[in-house]
Amino acid sequence: MPDIPLSDLQQSAVPPSVLPPSVLPPSDPPRSDVPPSGPPPDLPPPDPPRPDLPSRSRDRVIVVVPALVTLAVALWKIGAPSYWRDESVSVVLGHGSFSQLRDFLRGTDAVHGLYYLLMHAVTVFGTGETVARLPSAVGAALAAGGIAVLGRRWHSPAAGLYGGLVYALLPIVSRYAQETRQYALVSAGAVLVTYLLVRALEQPRLLWFGWYGAAMALLGWLHLYSLFLLSAHAVTLLVVTWRRGPGPLLRWIVALLGALTAVVPLVLIARGQEAQVSWLQRPGPSALPAFGTLITGGGTTLVLVTLLAAAGAAGLVRAGRSGAAVAVPWLVMPVAVAYAVSQVHPVYHPRYVLYCVCAFALLAGAGLASLAGLVPERLRQARPVAALAVLGVLAVLVAPAQAEIREPGSRPDDLRSFAQVLRHQARPGDAVLYVPVYREAFVTVYADAFRNLDAQAFQQHGADLPPERFRAALEAHPRVWVVEIPPPHRIYRTPAPRANLAALRADRRFGRAGRWTFGSVRLTLFARKA
Repeated sequence: MPDIPLSDLQQSAVPPSVLPPSVLPPSDPPRSDVPPSGPPPDLPPPDPPRPDLPSRSRDRVIVVVPALVTLAVALWKIGAPSYWRDESVSVVLGHGSFSQLRDFLRGTDAVHGLYYLLMHAVTVFGTGETVARLPSAVGAALAAGGIAVLGRRWHSPAAGLYGGLVYALLPIVSRYAQETRQYALVSAGAVLVTYLLVRALEQPRLLWFGWYGAAMALLGWLHLYSLFLLSAHAVTLLVVTWRRGPGPLLRWIVALLGALTAVVPLVLIARGQEAQVSWLQRPGPSALPAFGTLITGGGTTLVLVTLLAAAGAAGLVRAGRSGAAVAVPWLVMPVAVAYAVSQVHPVYHPRYVLYCVCAFALLAGAGLASLAGLVPERLRQARPVAALAVLGVLAVLVAPAQAEIREPGSRPDDLRSFAQVLRHQARPGDAVLYVPVYREAFVTVYADAFRNLDAQAFQQHGADLPPERFRAALEAHPRVWVVEIPPPHRIYRTPAPRANLAALRADRRFGRAGRWTFGSVRLTLFARKA
């Protein structure tokens, strides 16, 4: 159905032609500043409700159902996978003191500071996997509900419902909905920011642009690389400018400058901590297909969802719907910009552009609704059945990937097994040497395993002991547990960690009594010889 002018939203759903002349509203005199007919040259508003569309209460159901389904999928075995090193940092810092967090952020991970503050509130209720991962699960559910809102606004209630359900089924959504990091929350924030942009373009008031700028700044503080979303919004504004003129673009630029100004302090801090992402590599031609497979869990599923998304994009473009100018750049631009920048300075990783998956699901929902609409009118009741059948096929296809995500050892590091070794084999008073010491938070999430160990034996004020003091400290400890958590590319801030480890290995009074590897974390026990 073609987009209908905003003025029609205020009219009765009964066509004026069937009303008697006595009840027809008087016509207003023509205004010189308003086109006599046709939609406004800005982004067209969403289609007004039709008599056969669901009621307002049913519209709420269309939003709530995808959110609840996504939350249910996210909570399924959410505590089964072990914490890994990134999650360990989130929980350890979140549960620690503000002074510990401040000291850590000064040299490491300042870009995650806002999330760590959030975790301070969360870990009051516990540090177990279910509690700590719950904000991410809720974030994924909010993103699904927001996708349903946008799909309903741009296409139809069915498109919103199907888009939210597609999002719930995608394995990558479950992967980061069960992660104690901020990427699922960033996705929810991206949906909110995009919704605010749409409202600002439909009703070009400074208030909407102000809310948009504030939300964009907050999103940037939540994760700096979420600012790649601005490239998608820039393309959308170019489309608006072509249709209407420079007015919306100028308002957006003002909001953009305000958001970027608010994020400048974080950018300056992050430039001094670029070593934290030095492990990123320049992506090659296979990176984008690999991202697609990661999203859907397999090649067949990727083809299916891509075809649905292509059908949705084509349908929106063909019908002149406003969503095409927003959703397509949202899907493409952040990934393209991150990929291009990474050819010079690597910044690309699938989780950093996870919020683009929201647009992918939204377009797939629109495509599924459009294809279901091809069912003949006389079989209208079969349309939702056909769409749900496709969603059922998608659920079957993603089931193996969803099950794999929930395996206990599915994360990059198995810190649960690491802690189990210490519980069974460590003795009270054993010393621990972290290599390097500042990465202690990366492995100590299961704190009870370290409770009886001497963590201060080989450090002073959070720093590695100088080699000469380290050798003297060895005298007092018959058993030393060495925990190696190498920094990116094994670039250490000082030579002390490697020198101390080399000194322990060379000390003939000690012999290696055990060695274990848990992903990138290595655990070695050195015991004094009899």
